[in-house]
Formats: sequence, C-alpha cells, structure tokens
Amino acid sequence: MWRGGDAGAGVLSLSPTEVALAAALIVVQALVSLRFQLGLHTQLLFAAVRCVLQLSVLGYVLVPIFDYGRAWLVLLYCAFMVWVSAVEAVGRPSKTFRGVFLNTLVIVGGSSSAIMAYALLVVMRVDPWWTPQYLIPILGMVLGNTITGISVGLGTIIEELSSGADRVEKLLALGATRWEATREPVARAVKLAMTPLLNQMSVVGLVSIPGMMTGQILAGTNPSEAARYQMVIMFLLGAAATLGAVASIYAAVMHLVDGNHRRAPLRGDRLLPKDTRGIFVWLWHQLVAAWQFFVRTFCCCLLRRPDRDGAYEPLSGGAGGGDAVEGGSDGAVVVGEGGPGSGSLERKASGANDSDVEAPSSLVSPRA
Repeated sequence: MWRGGDAGAGVLSLSPTEVALAAALIVVQALVSLRFQLGLHTQLLFAAVRCVLQLSVLGYVLVPIFDYGRAWLVLLYCAFMVWVSAVEAVGRPSKTFRGVFLNTLVIVGGSSSAIMAYALLVVMRVDPWWTPQYLIPILGMVLGNTITGISVGLGTIIEELSSGADRVEKLLALGATRWEATREPVARAVKLAMTPLLNQMSVVGLVSIPGMMTGQILAGTNPSEAARYQMVIMFLLGAAATLGAVASIYAAVMHLVDGNHRRAPLRGDRLLPKDTRGIFVWLWHQLVAAWQFFVRTFCCCLLRRPDRDGAYEPLSGGAGGGDAVEGGSDGAVVVGEGGPGSGSLERKASGANDSDVEAPSSLVSPRA
C-alpha cells in the first residue's frame, strides 16, 4: 500500500543556485553546435534565457491567480493562453494566407473549450469548474498539443496544395468539388497531424513517464492515482489535437480553393511567405495597428481644432465642397457659403472690433 503521506511532504525545494547548475548543461548543446558548425549556439543562448524568464514570470503570475481564485481572473488568463497559442500555431508553417490567424484563434478557442468543458464537467466533475488548480494546468497541456496538431496539419495541407496545384486544378476542371479534389491531400495532412500523439500514446508508461504523472509523483501522490490522471490527460490531448488539426485543414481548403468548384482554379496567389519577425515584433505591430484603428475610428470625427484663443476653426471644407477659408489682412477668417450652416461664417482675430471685420461675398472664392 502507498504510504507517501500528505501531498507535498516529499517535495524538495530548489534554490536559484541549483537551477543554475542544471542550466550549465546547455554547454553540451553549444559545444555540439560549434563542433558541427551548426550556428545554433546563439539561438540556444536566447532560448535558454527565454525559458528562464518565461517560467519565472509564469510562476509569479500564477501565485495571485491561485491565491485569489476569482473566476474572471482565471478565465482572463486562459483567454491569454489561447491567444498566444494561436499566434504560435500560425507562426510555424513555412507559408500562410490572409485570415489564418483569425481562423486559428477561433479553432483553438473552440476546440480547447469543448474539450475542457467535457473534462471538467463530465469526467472530473470539478466544483467549481473554473478551479485554477485543474483548469490552468490541463488547459496548458491541451493547448500545447493543439498547437502541434494545427501547425503540422496546416503546414502539410499548404505544402500539398502548393506542390500539387496542377492535379487539384485538373480535378476541378473535370467537375470535382473542392472536397473531392483535395481528398488525398487532406487525408495525408490529417494523418501527419495525428502521428506525433499516436507515437506518444504508444510508448507512454513503457519508455517514458509523462510530465503530469511525474509531477504528481514528485508531489507525493499515489502512483496509481497519478497514472489514472495521466490516462485522462492523454485522451484529452488526442481529441484536442485531432479536432484542431481537422478544423484548420478544412479552413485552409475553404480559403485556398474557390467555392465555385467547377470553374475556379486553386487560389495559390493567396499564399504568403512566413512572417519571420517573431512573436514579440508581431505583437508590437498588432498593437500599433490597433492604436491606428482606434485613432481613425474615434478621432476622425473631430473636424475642428481649438486655436490659441480657445475659439475653433474648421480643419477642412464642408460636405458640400467648394468652400474656402481665407485670412484677411486684419486676421479675420472668412468661410464661403455652402459650409456647415447657412450663409457665410466670419471670425476675427484677437483684439479686433466687430466693425473691423467684413465678409463681403466678393472676397470669398471657392476652393479649386
């Protein structure tokens, strides 16, 4: 009988020094890169630094989420995880197409939500269902495998449609629908997307001990209980990866092959090269684009700006066109007819009297 005691009783605390000793093993990979002139030693350094920073930030971020246990906070972090997963999934294939990020975001969010709802409400029956101890770790594993399935399936179908465009177009010309013409490429893409997880399920427990089971055993959980948890996780991962891969493959076919099955050829012109800027540069560009959209949407309606004296002058002519803004010798501004409002509009400069400002119609000339 298992006598491990309370969970967490046998956990060893690791200091930063001990983590640094483990990180020293990165030298082995760097030496291999230098010996074979792979040029990967710089990438290894950056990858190791990112690993340390990201996991450190994750640890500090999860502490208040687990302590407060608020549903909105847990769901907000889960939404962030889904968004990052979509960004990572679309960045792996060698080619892409317009709208792939939105498609992938919907697919990742939909498939992971369905799998997590089934796992938490039907299988584990967690109460409340948004308990961060269960939701966040399991969702992280589900998203990780979903990324793999989507990236492999998406990359394969794009490559198949690019290299085999002639065959697909011939089938379309003979009257086949886009689903009939792409049946073989879709089947190969789905098979390749499912292969990694099938291989993992075949060797689990014999060759390797999965991460979740290892963590639970280190925390003092009964190995039999940890094994049952790992079984559940493996089945969830398989379903999530398959759903995500199939949905992304079909979305790519719908986008790259025209809906008019009989006449339209393969739309290879929509394929774009891979964005190599990286996730952080991509995120910066997205934030800039969002800010520009905000400015255009909410600030373009400001057709007037204040001058130094607090009065307002129009930035441009009225909707009717043909209005002109002219400055008189005494600083007066004259606007022709047809602008906002009826008649002519005149405004004097600071310090001028009403009698000094005139706006005869002969001084108003329409804009060219």
